[in-house]
Formats: sequence, structure tokens, C-alpha cells
Amino acid sequence: MTLNDVSLLGKKILVGVIITLIPFVIIFGGLWLTQKLLSDNHKSAPASTTPTKSTAS
Repeated sequence: MTLNDVSLLGKKILVGVIITLIPFVIIFGGLWLTQKLLSDNHKSAPASTTPTKSTAS
């Protein structure tokens, strides 16, 4: 194997690894973002109950 062959093989392996990792990054990034958005939305609006005054007639 010449140096050119090794370089080409290394490039193909690197491209294969990148192509394999991209779907995982998209899926786990989407899950993380969804969890973050849902948990922040839930925390930003705390449930506060204020008693209403009822008038007895």
C-alpha cells in the first residue's frame, strides 16, 4: 500500500464515521431540545392559586 492508498482509506473511514454520527446527533439533539423546551415552559409558569373572595348574600 502506498501513502496515497492509506490517505484515501483514512478519508473514507472518516467520512463513514461522520455520516454515521450525524443522525445520532440530530436525534439526540432534538430529544434534548424538546426536553429543555418542555421543562422550561413548565417551570416558567408556576401555578399560583389566589383565593377569591366570595360575598355572602
